[in-house]
Amino acid sequence: MQLRIGVVFAFGLWACARQALKGEAPAAAPGSPSPGAQAPAPPTPPAPALPPQERSETASPDDPRALDALAASLREEKKLDQSESVARRVLQRHPRDAEAQKNLALIEAARGRDRLARIALANARKLDPADPAIPNALGILAMRENEPAEARKLFAETVELDPSYAVGWANLGAVALAYRDYAAASEAYAKAARLDPARVEAHLGLAWALEGARQPAAALAEYEKVLELRPGQDDALFGRALALKADNQLAAAKQAFEQLAGRAGGSRVAEARAQIASIDLRMKSSPRAAAPQAAGEPK
Repeated sequence: MQLRIGVVFAFGLWACARQALKGEAPAAAPGSPSPGAQAPAPPTPPAPALPPQERSETASPDDPRALDALAASLREEKKLDQSESVARRVLQRHPRDAEAQKNLALIEAARGRDRLARIALANARKLDPADPAIPNALGILAMRENEPAEARKLFAETVELDPSYAVGWANLGAVALAYRDYAAASEAYAKAARLDPARVEAHLGLAWALEGARQPAAALAEYEKVLELRPGQDDALFGRALALKADNQLAAAKQAFEQLAGRAGGSRVAEARAQIASIDLRMKSSPRAAAPQAAGEPK
């Protein structure tokens, strides 16, 4: 479990950084450890986007919402200087626009300037204290600066502001899992999964929390949900095999690890082979464990 806690942080916490700072509705997707790194997988294709120049021409200088959207689009295209120019144009005309401040925060976070990102988020918070995306974003920055206690407080504040905010629950679960507080992690991830059943990292984090709480059968069910949403996901395949092993289903676990070891370019090949060797030793010492169980047969 210790080896994979770092993985769940990257997957469960940083996955939602981009949309959390934007304040959008949550959507499940894996990501990398930096705010602004999510690639959502919506159920239907998004509407075609206009090229940046055309979008600039259609964004009215008197419409802050259109300009905020333009700044966000330019930022997502990694055109940070242009995005910042648009965001500051909004603030010149509309000094109390919280979305422009959040855009600036994401821009500065993408540049690695966390202190400036915090300042922009603090300004946004004064303008819109009820927005749960703001403490959530501050929590992400706190984690990046290795302040997990502060992050946990901020994520708790996030879900207090909006109990239906699935991103906040997933982030709260990630921090609790890092503390090995499996009960709190299970509760938070379960809420995220109920609010957004398509959120992959919520099911994966819940599976790891259940595994840490020594509930392999329940963890196995969550790994299956991950694989329904994202077939072939390496962490879920590996976790599923581990859960089978922990549940003493050694033959099924060995088969699962063999499939994982045979995946070309898989990230868990060496670990899968080590697990196969471990299972072979257990099977030799306990022949009954190697035999497939009949339906309803007690373990």
